[in-house]
Amino acid sequence: MRFIGSDPNVLDAYYKATASGSIAAGKPVVVTGPGTPTVSSEVEFESGAITECAGTFDSSNNKVVFAYADSGNSGYGTAVVATISGDAITFGSPVVFESADSQGIKATFDSSNNKVVIAYADFGNSGYGTAIVGTVSGTSISFGTATSFHNGSFVKGAITFDSSNNKVVVGYYDSGNSNYGTARVGTVSGTGISFGTEVVFNSGGTDEMSATFDSNNNKVIFTYADDAASGRGSVCSGTVSGTSISFGSQNAYENGDTLFTSATFDTATNRILVAFKDNDDSGKGKIVSMETSGTNVLVTGNLFVFNDASTDDISIAYDAAANKTGIAFNDAAESNHGRFMYATMSSSAPYNITLTDEATFNAATIDGHIGIAYDSTAERIALGFRDEGDSFKGKSVVAINDPGGKVKAIAETAISQAAGTPVEISGSFLINFGAAYDSANQKVVVVYRDVTNNSYATAAVVTVDNSDNSVSFGTPVVFNSGTTTQLGASYDTNAGKIVAVYRDFGNSQYGTAIVGTVSGTSISFGSEAVYNSATSEQNHIAYDSTAQKHVIVYQVGSDLAAIVGTVSGTSISFGSEAIVSANAAYGVPDVVYDSGNDKTVVFYADNGDSQKGKAKVGTVSGTSISFGTAAEFEGGTTLRISAAYDSSAGKVVVSYKDSGDSDKGKAAVGTVSGTGISFGTPVVFETGAIGETTTSYDVSAGKIVIAYEDDDNSDYGTVIAGAVSGTSITFETALVIENSATDEFGSVYDANAERVVIFYEDEGDSNKGKSVVFRAASTSTNVTAENYIGITDQAYTDGQDATVAVVGCIDRNQTSLTPGQQYFVQKDGTLSTTADNPSVLAGTAISATELVVKE
Repeated sequence: MRFIGSDPNVLDAYYKATASGSIAAGKPVVVTGPGTPTVSSEVEFESGAITECAGTFDSSNNKVVFAYADSGNSGYGTAVVATISGDAITFGSPVVFESADSQGIKATFDSSNNKVVIAYADFGNSGYGTAIVGTVSGTSISFGTATSFHNGSFVKGAITFDSSNNKVVVGYYDSGNSNYGTARVGTVSGTGISFGTEVVFNSGGTDEMSATFDSNNNKVIFTYADDAASGRGSVCSGTVSGTSISFGSQNAYENGDTLFTSATFDTATNRILVAFKDNDDSGKGKIVSMETSGTNVLVTGNLFVFNDASTDDISIAYDAAANKTGIAFNDAAESNHGRFMYATMSSSAPYNITLTDEATFNAATIDGHIGIAYDSTAERIALGFRDEGDSFKGKSVVAINDPGGKVKAIAETAISQAAGTPVEISGSFLINFGAAYDSANQKVVVVYRDVTNNSYATAAVVTVDNSDNSVSFGTPVVFNSGTTTQLGASYDTNAGKIVAVYRDFGNSQYGTAIVGTVSGTSISFGSEAVYNSATSEQNHIAYDSTAQKHVIVYQVGSDLAAIVGTVSGTSISFGSEAIVSANAAYGVPDVVYDSGNDKTVVFYADNGDSQKGKAKVGTVSGTSISFGTAAEFEGGTTLRISAAYDSSAGKVVVSYKDSGDSDKGKAAVGTVSGTGISFGTPVVFETGAIGETTTSYDVSAGKIVIAYEDDDNSDYGTVIAGAVSGTSITFETALVIENSATDEFGSVYDANAERVVIFYEDEGDSNKGKSVVFRAASTSTNVTAENYIGITDQAYTDGQDATVAVVGCIDRNQTSLTPGQQYFVQKDGTLSTTADNPSVLAGTAISATELVVKE
């Protein structure tokens, strides 16, 4: 983007930038962020067939070096020097470094000695782990004498360079010692290399290794599959001292079987990124971040899926110029095509990873390891690979980052409602679902009664993948080893803890609560605390974020009661019980927190008044709660109550089964005022009979989401979304989420995934507990408060230089403006005197046709 004119503060000075897509005259535009990468044309570096490929960058000579096995020449170990100029790559002549079949090839660059070091399995010498030093000169490379560092296999090894100690470190499994993970430190001298003694870093079968160097903490990082733990993805850090290395404890970053691990170090955020294939989750490609702490590596980031289908041959490298990590992989779901994308790491918790769309760098089949290297001079990532679509030749491309900076018309995109495939929680008979969203860990926690396991109270941590509306579950954790029913859950944003409430049959059916702490995909619990020493039914809980208290509502005898809980560490204490309504125990109540009015609202069926649907507003003060006067939302017999708070509309919405009107599904919108509440006219969302309901609010879509049992449609699990307007709600088309009989619903909104997660009992499949992810229909826009730049002076097509009136400039392409009136950019790119969401000021009109941009 460039400035036209002598002073940007002078009116009628403009900026120019490349247009992305077509832009009409006089339209607001945004500056584009980083886009999908592109790749250069393929260049052949080996005319014969190759297997495997490893890459490294010689920063002394500004050359990329690819090492590979030349299958067309008996599998000889071969290397070739590449020069990147702009977006093009050229090659010198290939050079043999091992006249024997070479496998497991890895490469690194010793920046202290300006040497390329290649490690490989020399099958001319029983497959021994071998290293050789290469010296780049011009477009060629020469090699010294090879050195064996392990009298065993090196097929699944790794190599990296410790720039703090100027040492090369190799890792491998020791076939002579139960395949233990082992490392050795190498010292380059001239054109040779020598090694210190072997050091074990994992006393178990070790496979699928990768290595990188944490230059911030001066640690060598090994990632690997721990075969002693079912291939669990593991990581450890090593500290080099002289010619030896010592290791801290190993930690798991993925409990399932991992393959094709690849690691790199992000110098911008000082975090380690590891990409891998999750063999226990349909082979999905995933990436996770972690950080070094002392001698350990802590997994503090969340797992992100970069390819939701089977993924092979993963290689990653950090692009320091773009502050991004490049990911190359084989997309098995797309005929094994070669794909490339960028991942951007956030610099602060919760350490999100943003992924670009993927680019195809080879539209045929690729196979074997993809060589990857970042050329810091050319500021490009180079890829080397085996092209099965062209006689298995060695090919290369250069990845090209799209940094953004173009201007694009503002547009709004419609997003249809959708639901994922139902997923079993544990394969057991499960009921009584409660759920909460842990915003610190970006995980959903579901609590439930595991009927198959003696009706024990159990919890599982849920990870939502919004790319395909799927969920995965951590290992279930029992937190009460006795018959437990009627569970609820909430999240304490102040303490960062989950609170579960339940009826404990193992302790006289007392109302009991427990505090849970999420870590990764697991959860641990503190001690149980009784809040009601009597039979406590229909336990529900909501968190008052202002008072930082939990309000628990429960049935005790014929009364509906409430109590306030305070979390401290892993414990919870309680104030005095308050009666919400005497003789109100009928059906299922619910409780919700109205953050706009700082009030807690309890919904119930009043057994003393013909089971009418009523609500009371509660005010928390210290450890107590008091209630206002009851308000009626339904005059008929009311059952299956559930409620949610619509933070956009500032309303509470209650859904229920109206037994006084043929068991129809209905909803009513409530407006809190002081200690009272009023309701609009109930709206039917299901004209047939319904059973259970659960209600959530989808913040991203601005919709109330009700999941329910559709009694008139074979009890199928069904979901419907509605938009609140004033004191009413309008519903969209219902969507079946389970084509069999369902019951026992629970739901929660995952703010990170921007999806509602629904839990239920699938009576048509042995009463198994299942979950479905639901995306409500919505619209998205590409305008934000930050990316709006100005207004175009005329129409442009894609790729043209567009002239844009920016802040202080006068745009003269408008019509029907009111002078002196501010105008706001709407989500669809039009102008209005009313701010949209987000609120973006377009400018101030100075005539019917002129607008001063942003002023």
